[in-house]
Amino acid sequence: MSKNTTKKPVIAVVGAGPGIGEAVAHRFATEGFVVALLARTEDKLQTMVQTIDSDVGAGTAHYYITDLRIEDSVISAFQRIRSELGPVNVLVYNAGARRVNGRSLIDTTSEEFENFTKINLFGAFWSSKLVIPEMLAAGKGTILFTSATGALRGMPGLASFSPGKFGLRSLCQIITREYQSKGIHAVNIIVDGPVDGKLIGGVVKRKWERAGEAEKAADVESYLVQPRDLAHTYWFLHTQPRSTWTQELDVRAMKETLFTKL
Repeated sequence: MSKNTTKKPVIAVVGAGPGIGEAVAHRFATEGFVVALLARTEDKLQTMVQTIDSDVGAGTAHYYITDLRIEDSVISAFQRIRSELGPVNVLVYNAGARRVNGRSLIDTTSEEFENFTKINLFGAFWSSKLVIPEMLAAGKGTILFTSATGALRGMPGLASFSPGKFGLRSLCQIITREYQSKGIHAVNIIVDGPVDGKLIGGVVKRKWERAGEAEKAADVESYLVQPRDLAHTYWFLHTQPRSTWTQELDVRAMKETLFTKL
């Protein structure tokens, strides 16, 4: 049974969670999209759906429990989305697995390397393969990858993170070269710096507190990427005129050094 009876355009946010994923979903919902949220943790998905529906309207958001390390799980989720909501018009691949505290290459387990790479890269490959055919049929579509500085430079402690993001950047370029002329706009968005959220943002704020740098907390938007502001950038990329498509974009807070991890 269709859960999108008014035939709204569909955005699938893969790796949705509090922060960038939720903010992007909310931004597109306010522009008339129906939202599919894909992730593993059901209680977080339920909370995001409730928030978006409360703000935008009942039935705007839907969730699909998905393990991005398993191809069949990804396939099943997109089959349900296609059946319940319709073809995906915009794919946002926002998943990212990394350590808060780095681990050297020789201390990185094969299991962690494999799992993180599946989340950071394989899930994007599987998701893209599932939506590109319907985008080609429509003659248009947008694919937005949330990337990181680790896609540009390998750094100590990021052995299980950077390789997947390097690959994600390459995958985006391949999609562009193969399908841009057929109407598919793919963009790799390099978030160059910490995001204001519970994980990395929380670590940074606690560091400021320990260092007695209260002035930074009072001016947080100058130091940490704000998800709600980044969501506007995603919408801008989706709505770019065909004569001026961006393929890669790097963003950072005002007081973050350019490519901080060079």
